[in-house]
Amino acid sequence: MPNQYVQKLTALIARVKPTVPPGTTIQVKPFFGGAAGYLNAHIFTSLTKVGLALKLPDDDRQRLFKTKTAKVMRYFPKAPIKKQYALMSDKYLTGPKRIKPWIEKSIGYVASTTDEL
Repeated sequence: MPNQYVQKLTALIARVKPTVPPGTTIQVKPFFGGAAGYLNAHIFTSLTKVGLALKLPDDDRQRLFKTKTAKVMRYFPKAPIKKQYALMSDKYLTGPKRIKPWIEKSIGYVASTTDEL
C-alpha cells in the first residue's frame, strides 16, 4: 500500500513550488509511518498523523506559537518536544499560498545550518 503521507506531502510541495537554493534538490521519503521532505538529505518538513511540521529558527517558531498558527511538535502526548519544529495548523495543508513562505523559510533555515549543502 502506498504511503498516503508521502503522496500528500509530495502533492503539497508540487503545488507550492518552493524556491530552493541552487544545486539543491527536494525529495520526499517515508518517515516513521509518515513522510519527510529532505533538502539534499536533510529534513526540513514532515507530515505524519499529528500533522505538518516545519523545521524553523526559534524566532519564527515563537511568532507562530504566539499567534496560535502552530504549536510545539510532539509525535505523541508525552513524547519529548521536537525543539526545532513547529506543528502547523491544519489550515496550512489546504492553502498553498499560505504555506509557501513557511516552507521556503524552512528550506532556507536547513540550507543555512547545513555545511554540506
